[in-house]
Amino acid sequence: MDVSIINTIITAGVTLIISIGTWHFSAKKDREKQREDIKAELIKYHEKNREEITDIRQNDLREIREDVTALGANLQQKIAVIEIQINTLSERVEKHNQVIERTYKLEQAVEDLRKG
Repeated sequence: MDVSIINTIITAGVTLIISIGTWHFSAKKDREKQREDIKAELIKYHEKNREEITDIRQNDLREIREDVTALGANLQQKIAVIEIQINTLSERVEKHNQVIERTYKLEQAVEDLRKG
């Protein structure tokens, strides 16, 4: 075989190997860049969702605080009404007890008059 043909074949082979290596290295770099881009997108997505979740939590907590405050005010009103009702009932019971005591004393006085 002619030396020039062998040199051409060797040169073509080396060129092919270099091209394949370059392509492989370039493809590897592209895959790494794609991975980094995907990772960056995931981080951005996570940060965005974390902010939204934080906002939702803060809104929920604000609503809960408002509900608890409203319930507290409502309970205070109900307690005030119950206290008024208890005081009214206490006064009525006291009046009733006074009537019972007077009735008992009258019955004793009538009994003493009958005996005496």
